[in-house]
Amino acid sequence: MGFTPKTSYFSKRIIAHLMVRLIWNTYRERDFLTNQDGRHITLTSTELGELWKNYIGESLLNCVYTHYLSNVDDDRIRATLEKASNITKQHMMKLEELFNKESFAIPTGFGKNDINDQAPAVFTDKFYLFYLKETSRINLLQFSNALTVSFRADVREYFSECVNDMSDLFQETMNAMLAKGLIIRAPFIPVPTEVKFVESKDFLHKLIGQQRPMASTEITGMYVNLDSNQLGKSLMMAFSQVVQSEDIKKYMLRGRDISHKNIVILQDLLTKDHLPAPQLWDPEVLESKVPPFSEKLMLYHVALANAGSLFNYGISLTSTFRYDISVDIARLVTEIAKFSNDGVKMLIDRKWLEQPPMAADRDELAK
Repeated sequence: MGFTPKTSYFSKRIIAHLMVRLIWNTYRERDFLTNQDGRHITLTSTELGELWKNYIGESLLNCVYTHYLSNVDDDRIRATLEKASNITKQHMMKLEELFNKESFAIPTGFGKNDINDQAPAVFTDKFYLFYLKETSRINLLQFSNALTVSFRADVREYFSECVNDMSDLFQETMNAMLAKGLIIRAPFIPVPTEVKFVESKDFLHKLIGQQRPMASTEITGMYVNLDSNQLGKSLMMAFSQVVQSEDIKKYMLRGRDISHKNIVILQDLLTKDHLPAPQLWDPEVLESKVPPFSEKLMLYHVALANAGSLFNYGISLTSTFRYDISVDIARLVTEIAKFSNDGVKMLIDRKWLEQPPMAADRDELAK
């Protein structure tokens, strides 16, 4: 009706052609943009970076846990270390599977050549729990960040599993520390019974007289950064005892002293407000002078600890209102950043720093 046979024929051909194009475009869009499992979607720069960084870190932790497990005596602490070690191995296996599917060169990271199987313990069993508590806490934050910058379904699923793994490990570590009376609690303060609003800019800074007491958010920053520096100081104290290269030894001693300086400043801020400061972990470092790890691993571990410390200070600054505290933190961050940069230069000088995935150099390609 209204169409000649010839017109009808061509109309049908046009409609059929349009339908084929529509189906193809839909398939192509689904294939590259909205695949349910995300397997064929190209990895983004953020995903490449987070996956690469995660593998390097997991391979380092795998070596650390191997040494700890060969020296731990306490059964409860051994069980917690085994859980951490198994999680790390599972993460590495999943990452390698993903890398192979993507033709992504598996990073060298760290392996058997970076562990001394015959080395005695450098730390006490108690230190292993402190170490697990701090590493699981910082990894929980970093995995959460990696999840938020991931797009492919399989990558999001992986980092979501990592978040759950770190949450479980943190809980188990805390339970073990509580059971052994090792937990270092944050200070207690009065519970507010009414809502109050800030009425004066003295809340930020007083030109004359004593500053106001710390807010709970500021105390949190002190507590977290004290823990972080305790770990850093203990690690570098131990590493300074066992490294052979003189320049690395000096670097470790310098880092130990910087961490101690941070601890003193943070403790002083707390004690001025009549708040208790956590105890030092120094007694948990033993007197061994036999290196349990390669110098490459120890230097890189300090680089990761520096990154974690800067991450912690950055978070605490966002919740700090008192000007004097912010100034102290800014000074500490500047010194740590310089120390961290010097460590990276040492890694580069020794050809130990793996290069992360890089953007294309368009100027070079244009030559």
